[in-house]
Order: sequence, then structure tokens, then C-alpha cells
Amino acid sequence: MSDQASNALLAIALGTVVAIVLLVPVAAYQYRLDGGLQPSDLAILLSGAVYGLALWTYTLLPVPPEGTYRCKGRQLDPLGSIGTMDLGPPGALLRDPAFLQVALNVLLFVPLGYYVRQIFKRGVVVATLLGLGTSLLIEVTQLTGVWSVYDCAYRLFDVDDLIVNTLGAVGGSLLSAVVVRRRVAAVPLPTSITWGRRLVGMLSDVLFLVLLGAAVALAYRAWCLYGPGTFDADVQAALQVGVPGAVEVLSVLLVGRTVGEHVISVRAVARRPRWVVVSRLVKLATGVGPLLVLTQLGTTVAATALPAYLLLTLVASWRSEGHRGLSHRLAGMDLVIAREEAFGADDQEQGRVEP
Repeated sequence: MSDQASNALLAIALGTVVAIVLLVPVAAYQYRLDGGLQPSDLAILLSGAVYGLALWTYTLLPVPPEGTYRCKGRQLDPLGSIGTMDLGPPGALLRDPAFLQVALNVLLFVPLGYYVRQIFKRGVVVATLLGLGTSLLIEVTQLTGVWSVYDCAYRLFDVDDLIVNTLGAVGGSLLSAVVVRRRVAAVPLPTSITWGRRLVGMLSDVLFLVLLGAAVALAYRAWCLYGPGTFDADVQAALQVGVPGAVEVLSVLLVGRTVGEHVISVRAVARRPRWVVVSRLVKLATGVGPLLVLTQLGTTVAATALPAYLLLTLVASWRSEGHRGLSHRLAGMDLVIAREEAFGADDQEQGRVEP
């Protein structure tokens, strides 16, 4: 497999992981901004994460093993590399390595200009600055041998790369102006909770448990490796499940909402206010509680019961009134859109224009 193909596959794989990690904060932002998470939002999240990793893989990889590389020099003459292109017949130009390198550098930064306009709602000036800054960071990283990891630069520092990369970002910003609107049209916030919204909330709960648990496990291992701690697999397992589980339990008991319900900006309201504490206990015992218990058991029975429980939860949320789900039905609670989402309403009513 060629280096280009390997870099592409690595960018796709790692970019997908980054997109999954960022799904929870992105969903929380979008549901508070306009009350929804559209397929286009997910497409931008995934493609943006893959693109960010592609910048790394195509400019710094493959990393050569120690002792197998030669030190590269510096090309500090503006247009020095560009001037070596063969400007003869078009066929010769398309086969010229110097031209192909310049064209690749331009195309690599065109998406940056698009994402600057699409995500940050900024135009050519910001795209130019970010393109130049990103390119400079890459070139300095190459020049310093990945910040002194290597004794010298294993890739050439070329000032022309700064020029063509920045031009690529500018071109991407200009081209995207045709398809990306700077003005955000007024969109009424939703008044009902869809099943898709509930699915995002449940997925956010699972991701929260997995990601926070993994972070806690890594922190515990680091403490054991670099600190005074002695590694114990049982302690790690308890922390990995217990810490995110404790956050979920406290969230349900104190405010009646799971982390996922915070993400999608909905809240659970007890139909009988006098029984709110009981309702929250029932919700905990029939909602996130079984998920925590089944993932901790690790037995054959749990391995069978966990998928069945998740399927039952999905079906119940799909079929129930207002997509309340099993735990809310048993707890006598209704799901309503949280008021905190309305902070974006003023901007939407007027139509926001970004400078």
C-alpha cells in the first residue's frame, strides 16, 4: 500500500474516532442553538475531523525510523520551488513533480477555507490568517524535527509552501461563498421531542460513560506509572465504571436528568410533584441503573441481557407517547424541552449576521 493510501486510511480512522468523541459537545451546542442536530451537522463534524487528521498525516507522515533518514535543508527563496516547474506543454506540466507538489498543497488547504466559512461564519481575512498560521505550524514542526524528537528535519522547510497553502485557504473561502450563507435565517425552535432527538440523548449517555470511564482509567494508570500508586486491575475497573456512573446517578437524583438529556436539552417532569423523589429513584432504577449494573457484571447472562435491555429501551422510546421511554413511563414522568435552549432564540428571531 502506498504512503498516500496509508495516510488517507489513517486520517479516516482517527478522524472518525475524533468525531465520535466530539459528538456530545457538538450535539449539546446544536440543540441549544436551533433545537436540532441535522444530518448536515454530522457530515460536517465527520468530514472536518477527517480533514484535520489528513493535514497531519499528509504533512508529517510517514515518520522515518531512527537512523533511516537524511537531514533536509531549507528553501527560503520565495517562489524558488515554484520557479522550477516545467511550463512546457500541458502534458509535461501534469507530470512535473514540482507542479504536482504545488497543486497538492493548494488543494490540501482549500477545505480549510470552506470550514472557516461554514463552521465559524468568517470570511477571507480569517481564512487567510488561519491558513497562514496552520501552514506555519506545520512547516516549523518539520523544520524542528517534530519539535526536537529528531536531530534534524526529515522534511524540507519550504517558504513556498506557506504561500501556496495560504492561497489554497483563500481560494476555499472564496469558492465556499457561493454555497454558504452568512446570514442565519430565523428558524422556529421545536415544540415537540422527536425520536431522533431521544436517540442522540441515549447515545450521548453511552458515549459519556465510555469516554469518561476511559479517561479515568488512563489517569489511574498514569498515577500508578508516574506516581506512588500501585496498579490494581479491580481498582481500575471500579473507577472506570464508578466515576461516570456516580455522575449519572447524582444528575438523575438532583435534577432528574441524565447527562444525555442535558446534551439534547430536555428535562423530565414528574406528573405528581409530591412524588418527584420517588419518580427520580424509579427512573434511575429502570433507566441508566441497569446499564451500569449489566456492564459491570461481565457474565454470560449480562452479555445477553445488555443487548436485550438496550433493544427494549429503544423500542419503548419509539412507541411511547412523547418518546418518553421505559424508565419515564414507569416513573410517571414527562419529557419537555428545557428552557435553557432558548438562548439562541433571540439571534434566530432577528437573523444573525456575522462580520
